[in-house]
Amino acid sequence: MSTATPTLTTTPTARGRSPLGRLTFPGVLRSEWIKLRTLRSTAWTAFIVLVLLVGLPFLVSAFARDASALEGAPADTLRQFVINQASSGITFASLAIAVLGVLAISGEFSTGMIRSSFAAVPNRIRLLTAKACVLFVSSFVLSAIGFMAAWVTVAVVLGSKGYEVDLFSSSTLLSVAGSASFIGLVSLFALGLGTVLKASAGGIATALGALFLLPVISSLLQQLLPDQTWIADWSRHLLSNVGPGMAGIANQLEPWQNILTVVIWAAVPLVSGAILLKRRDA
Repeated sequence: MSTATPTLTTTPTARGRSPLGRLTFPGVLRSEWIKLRTLRSTAWTAFIVLVLLVGLPFLVSAFARDASALEGAPADTLRQFVINQASSGITFASLAIAVLGVLAISGEFSTGMIRSSFAAVPNRIRLLTAKACVLFVSSFVLSAIGFMAAWVTVAVVLGSKGYEVDLFSSSTLLSVAGSASFIGLVSLFALGLGTVLKASAGGIATALGALFLLPVISSLLQQLLPDQTWIADWSRHLLSNVGPGMAGIANQLEPWQNILTVVIWAAVPLVSGAILLKRRDA
């Protein structure tokens, strides 16, 4: 007596291929977010940015004059004074976020991990776009939290000195949004430099030079060549000038000009990096 062993046959399901392994842009975004948040430099940069955005406004507000010293001053002057105090950390925070922007991609070039990234995502423009999206959103959210904390700190300190600070006024909210957008665009500017130069040291030096050294050179040139008005006109479009302008601090440009200038600063190296990323080897 024998028993027949049933044979197991597998037939392809009508549902088609498994979604596993299918490359999608949200998946690329997820992988870039994992890369960014697991970098040791990311945590340190986030800590430094928050300390600068909150600590500097606290210090300058603590040593600010009482409101009685500005008695009779126009309301716009008082409002500008408060904005200046709350946004006093924007320049130094942009320096810190620029370092993170460069390291977000230059670290992969230096370790050779970029080859694995290209193998996983053959479309290099998609990969760079995902990096840019993750970096901008992360920088924007982080700095928005920092600037809101700075405004709360300034409201408490300056409020004790007789100043009126409305945390929910349109000028306050626009200042926070503009400041956070500037920090986010600076991170894209630095990401573009890191993509073009493929080196951490060179990218960081170039980014810090654009943010810190160019204003110093411009100031020296204006003192040495006071008749050359083009130098003063050119200096208005430096990142160190348009950044505070986006924060609401009065400068010589219109609000839309501040935004457009920062966008151009970010777009030029980022587009250049995208072109070079497609044309050259890893």
